[in-house]
Amino acid sequence: MKRVMVVTDFSATANAAVPFAYALVKEGGEVHLVHVIEHDDTLSPLYAHYTPDDLASPTKRAKVVADVEERLQALVPGHAEAAGVKTLVACVLYRVVADGIIEESARRKVDAIVIGSHGRRGLTHLLMGSVAEQVLRGAGLPILIIPQRH
Repeated sequence: MKRVMVVTDFSATANAAVPFAYALVKEGGEVHLVHVIEHDDTLSPLYAHYTPDDLASPTKRAKVVADVEERLQALVPGHAEAAGVKTLVACVLYRVVADGIIEESARRKVDAIVIGSHGRRGLTHLLMGSVAEQVLRGAGLPILIIPQRH
């Protein structure tokens, strides 16, 4: 594969998916290491004066993005550069995380997505759903789901 996107929420489960992405990419390929922040830029006319978080401020948003991209860079395996694999890190903001992953994969023209799964079951899965499952259903390209290790 030439381009693979791996997504992390910085949990141990999600970070465990990172080495798998590098294992899939051939020399000269790219790994897109991405973190999606759930954020809605749409302001309600009823509450136009109110913003629920600091991400509405361009200065604070830039700081958050820079901090996250620094954390992403720290996840890059030491052998990646020596193996001839280019890493692109990105922090992106989307209203819905799964939609953000799907849209970013299309925008970046990746060949596959690697994502960790927390393995929620039962009522928790029913109420919260699974980002990995939503991506699997909506991306239209190969998805490697790395399960949580107990």
